[in-house]
Amino acid sequence: MYRHLIFPLIAVSALPLWAEPVLVGKFNAKIVPERVATLSLPERGTVTDLIDATGRIEAGTVIAVLNKQRTADEQEDMELQIARERLTKKDEIHKLQTQRRKVKFYNSLSPRERRYNTDFKGDEIPHADSLRDIDDRIALLERELKTMERRKRDEFARKHDPLTLRMPFTGRLQYNITLPEDITQPFEFVETIRTFATVCDDSAFYITIEVGESDLSLLREQNFTTIVKLPGGKKLVGTYSHRRVERAGNGGDMLVYFFKLPEQDYPTAYNMLGSGTSAQLIYETGADVLKVRKAELAARPEAATCENWEELINTVYPDYAILLIGQRELVLTPKK
Repeated sequence: MYRHLIFPLIAVSALPLWAEPVLVGKFNAKIVPERVATLSLPERGTVTDLIDATGRIEAGTVIAVLNKQRTADEQEDMELQIARERLTKKDEIHKLQTQRRKVKFYNSLSPRERRYNTDFKGDEIPHADSLRDIDDRIALLERELKTMERRKRDEFARKHDPLTLRMPFTGRLQYNITLPEDITQPFEFVETIRTFATVCDDSAFYITIEVGESDLSLLREQNFTTIVKLPGGKKLVGTYSHRRVERAGNGGDMLVYFFKLPEQDYPTAYNMLGSGTSAQLIYETGADVLKVRKAELAARPEAATCENWEELINTVYPDYAILLIGQRELVLTPKK
């Protein structure tokens, strides 16, 4: 592995580290907000009530409404249907209540008096369970009345709620369609794309990097920081927040580390959304470790007979194992 490397023969310097940062390497990175949501309209039609996308918008704010007049017309039709069915059910209940009073009165009569009662004849004569049967029918009609209204309103909401777009959370809004010059005027939505707008939760921003090496994933996450260099000597510095497994573009999984940015950097981070960048990954080691420069280590005579860094460290530092392979150094930890 090292036979082709030519370095001046110098002594290897192994330096104790006391919370000294080590450059792990440079990684492809992205700037991402706390959350992102895409909003879609389910059909074509007339769009109204567009909101100005400038600045932060509170959660629940109406962004746009599709086919507002048609929705109002259908809501009026629904209310009429509910009113008709409510009257029909109430008429049936009133008839049953009248019948119940007659049955109750009939049951209060003596056998002699019942012969002169004209409310019931033949098979209509009440039996012992007549009152309970009437009460059950009244209760059923009352339940049907409540269920009918609730179901019609739920069905209406399922159909029409998606036509009103609202902010799912507080943040910034970006329309993904071409807007008319005057957004206060209705316009026809005929786009074939489904994404109407994108909402960004700007309550926090992160630098994210994909960690593909299993050795790195076993190290203490809180010791990692990351730096994105900006023009003019400026930089973004993210501290470790969390990690999670995400779906990669090729259908596989990838381990992503999230590094939170300080609040004063949020405006810069927002302007960088959607653009690719690169970040330096830094690992802060503790005490009781050694840092060895790769160039110096590769220049040792033992390197000529070793195939990899692990074999070389076992030869030169038999009491140490590799904790981290950085961009320029190896970090060693005692085997004990």
